[in-house]
Amino acid sequence: MGAQKSKKVLSKMPRHRCIFLSLFGLIILVLIINFYFAFVINNNKLPNPTESPKVVYAPSRIPFASSSSSKKLIILESPMRVKDTKVALTKRTTSIEAELKIKDILLHLPPKYSKPSVLLKTEVSKLWTYLQPSVGTSTQLWSVAREWVGARSIIPPRSPLLGSVLKTISLAKIINAQNAPGGTQLKLLITLEGGQQALFKPQWYKRDEHIEGPVYSGKDRHNAEVAAFHLALLMGLRRVPLTAGRKVNIQKEIMTVASKSLLKTFSTDDKNNTCFYGNCHYCSQSDAVCAHKNWMEGAIILMLPSNLKLKQFRSPWQRTYRDNKAAKWEVDHKYCHNIKLNKIYNPQSGPRLLDLIDVAIFDFLIDNGDRHHYEVLSNVSGAAVMFIDNGKSFGHPFQDHLDILAPFYQCCLIRQSTWERLQLFTGSTLGSALEKIMSTSYISPVLTSHHFAALNRRMHAVYATAELCFEKFGEGRVVVDDGYR
Repeated sequence: MGAQKSKKVLSKMPRHRCIFLSLFGLIILVLIINFYFAFVINNNKLPNPTESPKVVYAPSRIPFASSSSSKKLIILESPMRVKDTKVALTKRTTSIEAELKIKDILLHLPPKYSKPSVLLKTEVSKLWTYLQPSVGTSTQLWSVAREWVGARSIIPPRSPLLGSVLKTISLAKIINAQNAPGGTQLKLLITLEGGQQALFKPQWYKRDEHIEGPVYSGKDRHNAEVAAFHLALLMGLRRVPLTAGRKVNIQKEIMTVASKSLLKTFSTDDKNNTCFYGNCHYCSQSDAVCAHKNWMEGAIILMLPSNLKLKQFRSPWQRTYRDNKAAKWEVDHKYCHNIKLNKIYNPQSGPRLLDLIDVAIFDFLIDNGDRHHYEVLSNVSGAAVMFIDNGKSFGHPFQDHLDILAPFYQCCLIRQSTWERLQLFTGSTLGSALEKIMSTSYISPVLTSHHFAALNRRMHAVYATAELCFEKFGEGRVVVDDGYR
């Protein structure tokens, strides 16, 4: 009866009114669908390379803008998978809170950080002089380099033969080449004339190529090793092994002295380029590195003296390497307090914690978020943390990862000598200073102008982190002299 009654009502309704109501309902339905899809697209849209990306810090997607530059700064992050984003954001509470506070301070940095230091020119001039070859290449310089290595540094503060040693690394004859033992990345163990062993890391990327994805993405960058070495010199943290850029004729300098196991990994591609894939965890025939015809650029990293043994430790601030799983240091507000209960990291017992804070600042500047382990000289009292393996650096000049600074902003401690050195680079001068001293490299230009700009931007974030700690505890309790450098 109800259905018949409805039909009667509709039959009595004017035809034009039925059409109008039907069209109106259809329009409402279309609008609802459009609004729904607009909402979904807006919330899940990936950055478009043709658009101006939003300024954010990875991994927490915190908006950021720096007042230290007159130009707009772009700090990209690789987007998390949509299903993981909510989980990651709710877990990484300490990282998010710190980034918000540092971001706010960055917008109101004290004027002293905008004024260039009058002392920087003298320091750059001194390093420039040391980097000039003062004598000819000689294998006798290997003994000089070995004598330089001590408990707290690999290169002494005064090193007039430094340029000559680097030149010898770049030009000395290679007398043996073999697969480097262990590791996840392709590298060769080579022996230079005079018996000095070194690692050779080949070029995978062009200078202006940006590595997309998480901070630990991509293969090792050979130019990053060279840049990290020079930056460590500039920062007074002389704990990076001697590293020089070099251009190698693969057929004449490597294949003629290669071991059988290495030699069998060589081939020629369809463009007549010589390629090889070596032996490592991720090495494969389908992913070989290729020279330009026979010439390949790379970094040569001198091995430490064989009588010195390194002991490896897992970093307390190691990443989980998973977007949807946070590490303890990302969620525990008392993490540094608990770390200091361990005698190794108690500042009263030794320099280890302050060394790791040095490392964190250095790694943030070079954008290296892959230091899951660190090394110190074994059985040496007060041995410094060495800055070994810096290949996962300088991957993306428009991407910063503030959480690399976690040891600094969680512990709010910094060595006095480090803090004094950092203040040499006020006024956005770190990039130009590094560019100056790296112009002596055999593979110059080592970095692009965007990377130098990134160094200046990141240095301001380091200053903002220091100011955050000063506000909490006072400068006198944050900057400490532990008797080490």
